[in-house]
Amino acid sequence: MKKIFYLLFVCSFLFTSCEEDVDDPFSPSSSFICKIDGVQLSDSAPITNIITTNPALNGALEIIATSNLKDGTVMNTVNVTVYDFSSVTENTTLSLGSSGSGAVWKGADTYVTSIPNFTGTVSFSKITANKVSGTFSFEALNTDNSATKVVVSEGAFTDVSY
Repeated sequence: MKKIFYLLFVCSFLFTSCEEDVDDPFSPSSSFICKIDGVQLSDSAPITNIITTNPALNGALEIIATSNLKDGTVMNTVNVTVYDFSSVTENTTLSLGSSGSGAVWKGADTYVTSIPNFTGTVSFSKITANKVSGTFSFEALNTDNSATKVVVSEGAFTDVSY
């Protein structure tokens, strides 16, 4: 009888002392995804800040994501800048070209939005005191070779801190 009691005690101790699965408060909860010419780019820790060092862009929100594309060898960076961010409201679509800009660094090549033909949009679904979420897409022209462009589609950023 003592053995059964001891066995039940050990089993109950094991079940009650198992650690619960808890979300890690230090794991990144933000994400940034998009497709560059149809190839997925993902960054779970995008860099975001309000620009205060450039008088021409003072107060702009800048979101920067970097990742290798799945073909692996070329590092890609996508930059979305929204001018005069303090006046932006949720669920308003902004033009990347006039009220913001989009850029892609693909290896050594730089592509940027340029009015009138290479523009796009960004929309914020959530704006809080320190986080933003939203969607974007744009076409950008190669700054060295105006015959080439990239298409950035299906862009989304979630709970990105600034």
